[in-house]
Amino acid sequence: MTGAFQVSQIHPIHPFPARMAPSIVWDNLPDNGKPLRILDPMAGSGTSLVIARARGHQAVGCDTDPLAVLIAHAWCSDVSSDILSQRARSILDKAVEIAKELTPEKAYPSQADDETKQFINFWFDDNSRVQLAALSHCISYVDNPDEKNLLWTAFSRLIITKKLGVSLAMDVSHSRPHRKYEKALVNPFDKFLSDINYIIKKAPFRDGNVQFSPAIVTKGDARSLSFSNNSVDLVITSPPYLNAIDYIRGHKLTLVWMGYSVKLIKLVRSTNIGAERSVSHPVPGELLNTLEQMGDIDSLDGRYRGVIIRYLDDMSNVLSECRRVLKDNGQAIFVIGNSAIRGVYINNSEALISLAQKRGFKLASRASRLLLESRRYLPPPNSKKAGQKMQHRMGEEVILRFIGT
Repeated sequence: MTGAFQVSQIHPIHPFPARMAPSIVWDNLPDNGKPLRILDPMAGSGTSLVIARARGHQAVGCDTDPLAVLIAHAWCSDVSSDILSQRARSILDKAVEIAKELTPEKAYPSQADDETKQFINFWFDDNSRVQLAALSHCISYVDNPDEKNLLWTAFSRLIITKKLGVSLAMDVSHSRPHRKYEKALVNPFDKFLSDINYIIKKAPFRDGNVQFSPAIVTKGDARSLSFSNNSVDLVITSPPYLNAIDYIRGHKLTLVWMGYSVKLIKLVRSTNIGAERSVSHPVPGELLNTLEQMGDIDSLDGRYRGVIIRYLDDMSNVLSECRRVLKDNGQAIFVIGNSAIRGVYINNSEALISLAQKRGFKLASRASRLLLESRRYLPPPNSKKAGQKMQHRMGEEVILRFIGT
């Protein structure tokens, strides 16, 4: 079933914070000659979907982050090198012509409101705005959805970088952008084709080298899945860390060029799992019991306790939905990291085990995996209050395998 694929051949086509390690997915997917339906309900950039497809399974997934859905779709797509290269060259040629007549005063996405324009003005200089506006205009008129997603992914790579990008920000790829430059270090037109070529080179399903079923990636919420009961053979996912990585914060710099307003992006950001908001409805007693297993929560003030309770409520709904769509005796694999809030260690993995057991799952195995410091997107806390024990725990992720009972 694996064909010519090896896990070492799977490379991302776009930066993404705290991406699930491909080896975890590869090692936990069966290779017994029978294609299965594999679900990742919090798919992120699509690692689990790419690996599942590469191993011959039917991969389905969703995410609430519109840029994550786009990247995952592009990464899972069948790519024709020649056609995509020609399309990108045509897009660039048209954009260059449009830019000749486009003034900075008009260099915004169509329908952008005043708040969105102010955001764009803060993060992009005049030259980048003109070139990005021209490129985004041309990409928006591409008819083929796979080609359009791949072109948008190349466009986004211009912006979401660590240092050398077309915005005035640094650390966008780590989702903690801060304005660093007075002038962008890169011209969008100069780098667009090289980013397309990078995507072509790294695309796993390129030029007909695989005949497996295409992956299906949609915008959707893991707390309310659109899949039928008992329709999935295996769930594998990595939930967002509590209070750890604000994915949308960096993605906003690309999404505004794709027609999303700042107001809409704020709404998506505030409703994501792991967002720093308290639960707004009465809390079931079982969540309060689970809260006690997570650490010294009583030392936190009411606001942060509310944030943790909301996370538990979200994950309780995710687990209920995963059990609903999973076939009896099917497996669900969760890769979870632990967190720290104001120096207090938060044991997310223990909470997940407790919630899962209340939602019709039985814990089959638990394993820890150390994270190399060079691969971490967020370092463990370094305060004296944190201590060595917390620093060690924050440097690992826990792989939990459940069986649906």
